[in-house]
Amino acid sequence: TALFRFCGAGIGAGKSWIGAYDMVRRAKPRRLYMVAAPTYTLMADASFRSMEGIVRNLDLLADIARGSTPYIKLKTGAEILFRSAHDPDMLRGPNLSGVWMDEASLMKQDAFDILIGRLREGGELGWLTATFTPKGKAHWTYKQSRKTDTELFHARTDDNPFLPPTFYETRRRQYSLQQAEQELGGVFLD
Repeated sequence: TALFRFCGAGIGAGKSWIGAYDMVRRAKPRRLYMVAAPTYTLMADASFRSMEGIVRNLDLLADIARGSTPYIKLKTGAEILFRSAHDPDMLRGPNLSGVWMDEASLMKQDAFDILIGRLREGGELGWLTATFTPKGKAHWTYKQSRKTDTELFHARTDDNPFLPPTFYETRRRQYSLQQAEQELGGVFLD
């Protein structure tokens, strides 16, 4: 029920699926939502594909647009915009009911600060979900995850039952102990 939900998880834990599913399930009819990713490339390769897959599987797709201004419209009339956070000031403008920041640890805190200022559609306070692999305790995602109105969820890579059976162990052998704790364990480290 937290206003801000943060999901810090290891690679392959299902962060993009979690973020997309969370948004689709919480989307109110005829409201506007935004998915922000660090770059258009990451957005197109992960966030947009995850959202499209879930929307199609739930038979909720009404309209879809790719290209320079991508969006997905649900049968309920809810519209989801997809934007790059490479220049956070370009996120200004719309009144939103909810935001999903995918790969938030690769974004500047300015993106978060600007996006929470958009959460005001229809005179209601909107929500924000951030999914990411932690980048240390000095990063803004760690600091924000400890604040009031924020709840932190955690998942390890090996929590995802849909990964190939040897995915976790193969990656673990390639990483140092500390790198494995961050990248696979999804842990905030100093």
